[in-house]
Amino acid sequence: MSVLILATALTAVLSTYSSATMSSNLNLPSLGDSTSGIISQQEEHELGRSWLKALRNQTPMVSDPQLKDYLENLIFRLAAASQLQDHRLVPLVIDSPVLNAFAAPGGIVGVNTGLFLNAETEAQFAAVLAHELAHLSQRHYARNVEEARNKSIPNAAAILGSILIMATAGGDAGAAALTSTVAGMQSARLRFSRQFEREADNIGITTLARAGFDPQAMPEIFEQMNKASRYGSRPPEFLLTHPVTENRIADSRARADQMSDQQLKTTKGSQNYQFMRVRAAVLNSNNHHEMARQLNKELESGLTAASTASLAPTRYGLVLASMKTRNFTVAEQQMNLLLQQYPDNPYLIMTQSLVQAASGKASQGLKRIDQALSTNPQSYPLMATRAEILLQQQDYASARDELQKLSRLRPDDPDIWFELAEVQGLAEDIVGLHQSRAEYFFLNGNLDDAIRHLQYALKMSGDNFSLKSKLQQKLTDMQNYRQKMRNS
Repeated sequence: MSVLILATALTAVLSTYSSATMSSNLNLPSLGDSTSGIISQQEEHELGRSWLKALRNQTPMVSDPQLKDYLENLIFRLAAASQLQDHRLVPLVIDSPVLNAFAAPGGIVGVNTGLFLNAETEAQFAAVLAHELAHLSQRHYARNVEEARNKSIPNAAAILGSILIMATAGGDAGAAALTSTVAGMQSARLRFSRQFEREADNIGITTLARAGFDPQAMPEIFEQMNKASRYGSRPPEFLLTHPVTENRIADSRARADQMSDQQLKTTKGSQNYQFMRVRAAVLNSNNHHEMARQLNKELESGLTAASTASLAPTRYGLVLASMKTRNFTVAEQQMNLLLQQYPDNPYLIMTQSLVQAASGKASQGLKRIDQALSTNPQSYPLMATRAEILLQQQDYASARDELQKLSRLRPDDPDIWFELAEVQGLAEDIVGLHQSRAEYFFLNGNLDDAIRHLQYALKMSGDNFSLKSKLQQKLTDMQNYRQKMRNS
């Protein structure tokens, strides 16, 4: 079920059910007066952030700093070329091989690792993101709210029950219930959805070209998805929520031709995308030994490409798979060949540093990272890599300090708070551990555990008046937030 439709269904429920009923179940903020028309961007933002906490709590996310950094940079590059007015975006990488991407109210943009596996070029990958950003810039969610508010109470009740089944039981039961419940609603809004999809296609193609990508990538990725749906037993998840027809492909190609006629300087994409693509494949692999064997076979036979440059992603994949299997000799050999081609590539430098640390050369790895940080001192993946190497060397205090700096730069990233809590425990910083766990649970929508850990930290703070005051204020803020959510 599409996130946009799901969010719309939630809003229909909000408009027909009392605030008390909603707060006791889903803890979503109120969207204000149901008669006031389109909701404000701030209301969308608040709804999106509440929904984000629930999503993180129920959906496996990729915590890999390099993959997250790549996606963030690409999305913000596209956003700068888009019609977005509110740039408070939250890019997410979902740990799933299923081909899918979505945009949700409040600037949440998610992609499955499956999109990396299926989009052959960076331009194709960016085309899907540009389409999703267009849904946000045109406020398609808010424009659906008024229609959703006209749904009947019986439909709203059924939707609420289905969503609660999905949230508590998971599996196919809730999804099946929700699908059957909204089936009757879909025919009434189908034309409306197609209008939004065409609008997102056209605006997305313009964004794509303005960001420097080949606009033909939009019809290309649609055609690939369409072919996959013909020959597969089940179409890609993206097509279930964004149906692609031959007419839609033709329309997108015509729009892309118009943009191509403007003679903008565009590209199919960078080598970094190919590195991240194979990185996603390694993360998704269940058998790294077999993957390493296949990648090595491809390199030896030369079947993957006719040039050294196009062999680079295969080499990179072999490095990552070899690290997973602890074959550091092969990893280091292939890494050295890669760095001869791309000596300044930050993703390769980080990977080499981790290979060196794992093979007993941590000082060399840290030196490379420190050199890179000297020119990019606030780089998220560089700082995270440095902390990982320090952790491997059991320098827990230094790793903690590095992650604390990162937590100040990225206070809304639960992955950093999770790692920081683990390292603080190893460094015997128990008060800090409880503080970090509180932040982690808060960002994942578990307010009770977040408050509980703050209470633990407060009890252990001793006579440190400054720390006590800080913890007490944080505890009060979280308790007030929980009360606000219950009352909304």
